[in-house]
Amino acid sequence: MGIFHEMIAQIDDTRSERNQRHCFETLVGTSLLAALGGIDSFSGMAEYTAVNLEELEPYFEFPNGPASHDTYRNLWNAIDPEQFLQVFMDFTEVLAQASQRFISLDGKTIRHSGKDKPLHIVNAWCHANQMTLAQKKVDEKSNEITAIPYLLGILDLKGRVVLSDAMGTQRDICEQIIEQKCDYVMSLKGNQGTLHKDVVDFFAHEKFLEKCTESEEYDKGHGRIEHRKAYAFTGIKWLQKEHNWPGLKSIGMVISTVEHKGKTRTERRYFIASLKEDARTLNYAARLHWGIENQLHWRLDVVFNEDGCCIRNDNAAENVDIMRKWALNVLQAAKRKPDQSIKSVMRGNSMSLRYLMESVNRIFHS
Repeated sequence: MGIFHEMIAQIDDTRSERNQRHCFETLVGTSLLAALGGIDSFSGMAEYTAVNLEELEPYFEFPNGPASHDTYRNLWNAIDPEQFLQVFMDFTEVLAQASQRFISLDGKTIRHSGKDKPLHIVNAWCHANQMTLAQKKVDEKSNEITAIPYLLGILDLKGRVVLSDAMGTQRDICEQIIEQKCDYVMSLKGNQGTLHKDVVDFFAHEKFLEKCTESEEYDKGHGRIEHRKAYAFTGIKWLQKEHNWPGLKSIGMVISTVEHKGKTRTERRYFIASLKEDARTLNYAARLHWGIENQLHWRLDVVFNEDGCCIRNDNAAENVDIMRKWALNVLQAAKRKPDQSIKSVMRGNSMSLRYLMESVNRIFHS
C-alpha cells in the first residue's frame, strides 16, 4: 500500500481547518477503494466505508468514525481536477508497461453530470494496455477541437500513432502531431470539404483502386458478422500539391459490411495518414479506433453506469470521472487470468475487502 499512500499524498487538501473531522488520506483512499468495487456515488462511498470499517482500520485512521455522504461530496468538489488528473497520469505511466504504439483520442458526454450542461470529456486511450492515459474536459463554449491540442501537449507521443475521428482532422492538430515526432491516422468527412471530396472521388474509380494495397478482415460475435476491406495509396503528390496538408503521406478507404439479424449494412470510411504504410496497417488502426466504444465507453456505461450517475457539481463530476478511469486501469491490471472480465474482478472486490487488498498490493508491488 506504500505507493497507494504516496499517490494520495500528492493531492492537496483544500478544506478549511474547521471542516477536518475526518482524515484527508482516509477520505481519498476509501473513495478509490470503493471505486474498485464499482461504487462511484458519494452515498455508496459512505456506506462502503461504514460496512468495512473494522477491516479498513489497519490501513486508515478513523478518529470520528466513518464519514457521511455529504463529507465525500464536499471533499471531491473541493479537490482540483487538474491536480487529480496529473496524479492519475503519473500513476498510469507507472502502471502501463505494454507497447503503446496506437493512441486514440475520442470524446464522450456524461449525460447527467454538470450544473448547466453535461460534461464532455476527450480521452486519450492506449489500446495495448486498454488504459486511459489522460483526459481533458471540453470548455462550455467550445468543442473537442480546442481540447485535443492540450491533450496532445501533455502526453509523450514520440514514435506513436494518434488515431482520431473527423473532429480531430484539423491542420493545426496534424501539424502539432508531426512536431511532437509522432504520426496520425485521421478519419475524413465533410468538415474538410475539398480534401474529403478529392479522396472520395479517387476511390470511386475502379482503375485507381487497382493501384492500391488491399487488406481484408472478418469479425464474428454476438450474432454479428463484419467484413472490412481496406485500400491504401501513397502516390499522392497531386493531392499534396493541391492541399499541402501537414505530414500527409497516404490516403485510405475502409468498406465495412455488417450482417446482423438478417440485415446487411455497408459503410465507406475515408482516412488520411502520415504513415507511408499499406492497407493492413490502415485496417488495423481503423478497427482499433472503433474499438474504443466497446473497450472504454461501453465499460464506463455498463460497468460503472456512468450515464446514470447524477453528480451535478462540476469539480466533483470531473473528479469522479477521473476516478472511474483510474479504477478501470487498476482493474485491467488486476485480472487474475487473461480472460477474466473487468466485471468479475470488480465483483470480487465488492464482496471481499481481502480480495480487493490482494489485488491492490499485487499491482502496487509489481
